[in-house]
Amino acid sequence: MNTPKLLHGTRWVSLYEREGWVYASRRRPGQPAGVDAATIIALHGDDASDALRRLVVIEEFRVPVDGWEFGLPAGLMDAGETAETCAARELREETGLELTRVLEVSGTTYSTPGLSDESQAFVAALCRGTPSLRPGVDGERIKVHLLTQSGCRELL
Repeated sequence: MNTPKLLHGTRWVSLYEREGWVYASRRRPGQPAGVDAATIIALHGDDASDALRRLVVIEEFRVPVDGWEFGLPAGLMDAGETAETCAARELREETGLELTRVLEVSGTTYSTPGLSDESQAFVAALCRGTPSLRPGVDGERIKVHLLTQSGCRELL
């Protein structure tokens, strides 16, 4: 396997070329592969029956697409964090909700493996609380939605 050639590096992402592929990476040279982020599949209504629970969905302004997009709460893992602790922190930061119970954690997945080596783990969890009126940190623009099953279908 060839050593990647650094084309351009920034604080959050670098551009490399290897074996004819140009790709983005959040890893620093020599940093081992591992899970970079947690994506949270959060069901709101910790004590509610399954029928009354709501899926936590965020609507976030994303500069690269110059618009708003819907997605699940997610974020990069800090040094020493597990997927579970990252999920709890990111859910609180992006929505104001409290993660109360982790149901399951996936293995490593990749969302755009033709463009980036960024990896994630999905964390399915229960949560409670009232969504923040000013969610997000560091200039993030986020709106929180608690969707019923029919609300999810309408969004799709």
